[in-house]
Formats: sequence, structure tokens, C-alpha cells
Amino acid sequence: MASVPDVHATAADMSLRYVDLNRRINRDYGWFGQRFQAIIDPSFAGAGASDAYPGWFAFAAFASRGIGQAQLGAEIALESARFYRETGDGRAALARSASPRLAHAAAGLIQTFVEEEARLAATFLVAFASALRHHGAFQGVALPAMLDARTLAVSVKRLLELAQEAPGSDPIERLAAVALTLRNTMEDGNRRIYRDIGGAGQDYLSLRESRTNVVPEEVLSSLPHLSEPAAAKAAYDFARQHLGDTLLPVDFANSLPALSGDARPLVVAAFALWEQAGLATDAAARNRSIAFANNFVIYREQHEALQPAFTPGRTLPGEVDRLELLAIITPAIEVALRLETWTFWQYAEKHLPARDRHPLQPRATQYNWGLFEDRWLPVVDTFGPCYRHPRAMWPPPDPDPNQGI
Repeated sequence: MASVPDVHATAADMSLRYVDLNRRINRDYGWFGQRFQAIIDPSFAGAGASDAYPGWFAFAAFASRGIGQAQLGAEIALESARFYRETGDGRAALARSASPRLAHAAAGLIQTFVEEEARLAATFLVAFASALRHHGAFQGVALPAMLDARTLAVSVKRLLELAQEAPGSDPIERLAAVALTLRNTMEDGNRRIYRDIGGAGQDYLSLRESRTNVVPEEVLSSLPHLSEPAAAKAAYDFARQHLGDTLLPVDFANSLPALSGDARPLVVAAFALWEQAGLATDAAARNRSIAFANNFVIYREQHEALQPAFTPGRTLPGEVDRLELLAIITPAIEVALRLETWTFWQYAEKHLPARDRHPLQPRATQYNWGLFEDRWLPVVDTFGPCYRHPRAMWPPPDPDPNQGI
């Protein structure tokens, strides 16, 4: 197999931006996904497919494409808004991002808004949401959540309020600031996760490939620059003690309080659990080790690697407030896999308690993907489709988010 990708160099290359960076990240995640799957399931190396649960990197190769699609969607949404501003033709504006059926349905919904600026905002939002599907995403599900009249009304109201604070002298310039913020936020998060988790994967595989045999317990002390061995061992021991739980624990902040603020030991423990999975003879035990390891990595990814991209502590030059923007796009969050597309809209309706009993406030609009507490359990649930259809994870998807999986 080819040499380990140099994640550290790519992550530091600030000339790689937006979708160009995303393509590189997606390609590398695909490589890492295959390499780690060969550790998790030794038969994978020869078969190129696996009935074992996929590791985090295999999932990331799919999920990261959504980041690139969001960046493309922001560009397409702004183009559609400009077209609508110039022509007043909502259907033609949306046809730039959506199928004819979707454009027709959405154009009628947009016309229900009385104020022209609200119609412009609605065009932007629907074009963004539909572009996520049009550009390579799974096509076999319901229309985007933004076509729910209640959701669109809430989102348009929030976008109009956010745009009032945006730099620019007219509505299009202010929407351009919103689109720029979205692109920057997605790139920032993509780069941070890749640098953090991908960099750890690079370091581990580089070290592992210099050894003949690897014992899971040995892994815990193999990356001292990432984790104190004692902390990694404590996380690994905790996982082994709870592998038989009916529901795997995910409240790591309370279960492992010593890792508060620095969850890198969870990633090292995950490497050891993946090694343990590769030695397992029982398929169910193997899969539980894989899932526990994935949850460890997800926690580090979401709680520490990604969060600064969503909450930088101030509004950055040329941007709008990132957290407020994320609240607007939260209902459109989805992860496209080969056989299923996970949507936050459906998850919220089924699993999240209502925070507002008003009938015109859908549950998906009552949460903010930018807040760790709001997205943590949903993110864990996004792995459900790949656990239900593990063979559909292979081969890795096309790294270009503008192409089909």
C-alpha cells in the first residue's frame, strides 16, 4: 500500500482552500479508512469489503464530503439569490441548484412571503439546501427540510435578522457575507478535524508500520506526544469494562472527568480498541470494540477539534456570527451514505424533546448544530446507517463533493 499521507503538511498548507482542500481531505480519509479497516478486519486487505463495522476514518470519507457540498451550496445559494434579484424568476433561480420538480415546488413556497427581501432570503436558503442533494448526495429521500413551510418561515426570519448585522450596503452584499461565513466555517472545521484526528492517524500508522507485531496494550504508550500513557490506559480500561453494556456509554465528560479539556487520550485508546477488534474471533465483540473506539474519536473530534470553528469567540472580519448562522442551517444537516441519508430533521422529530411547544416551531429549528450539547447525541447516531450497512462503505466514495458518491 502507498505511504501514509502527510496530513501535517497538508493541514498547514494555507494555499489549499475550500473545496480544493476538501477534496484532498476526502481522498486521505478514504486512504486511512481502508488502512484502518485492514487492522480492524484483517480479511479486508484481500477482499476489499468488510462485514465489520467501519472505523471513524471510513465514515469520515463520506461525512467530510458534506463539508465540501456545503461550501458549494453556499456559492450556489448566492448565485441563485443574485439571479432572483435580477429577474424575479424564482423557479429559474432555483433551477440552478435543484431538480425541476423541486424548483417548481419551492418557487411556489417562496412566493408566499410578502416582503421581497424575505423572498430573496428564502431563495438563498432553499438553493443552499437543495444544492446539498443536487451535487452528489443521495437522491432517494424526501425533499429537503427547508421545504417544510414552518421551517422555512423560521429560517427566513432568522436569516433576515442575521443579515441586518452583516457587512454590505445592499441585501446581496449582506448575503455574500453570510455565504462567505458559511464557507469559512466549513473550511475551518474541516481543516481542524483533519489536522487533529488525521494527524494522529498519520503518526500512529507511521509508527505501527515500523513494527512487526502490535499488541493493543502496547499502543497506549506508543504516542506519548499525543497522550500520557496513563490517561490513554484509563480510557482503554474504561472501554473494556463497559463493552458488555446494553447501550455503550457516551457521557465521557462525567465518566472520564480527568480528560476534561484534553481528550486526546481517547484517540490513542481508540487505536488500541481497533487493534483489539482485529484480534477478535466473535463478530459481535469485534463490532462493539469498533463502535466504542469510534465514539472515543467522535468525542475528541466534536468536543475539542471542531468546536473553535463554530464558536471562535468573536465575529471575524467580513463575516456574520457563526453560531447564529449554524442555527439557521441546522434543519438542513444531513450525512449522505450509499444506502441511507441521515438527516437531522428526522432525528430531531423522533428523538429530541421539544423546547418550544408552539406548533409552528419544528423541533429541528429548536436546536443549534454549533453547540456541542445539541449535536453530540445526533452525531453519534449518524454512524447508525454505516453500522446497518457495513459493506456499503466500500470502496471509499469519490473525494470530489461535486460528484456522486
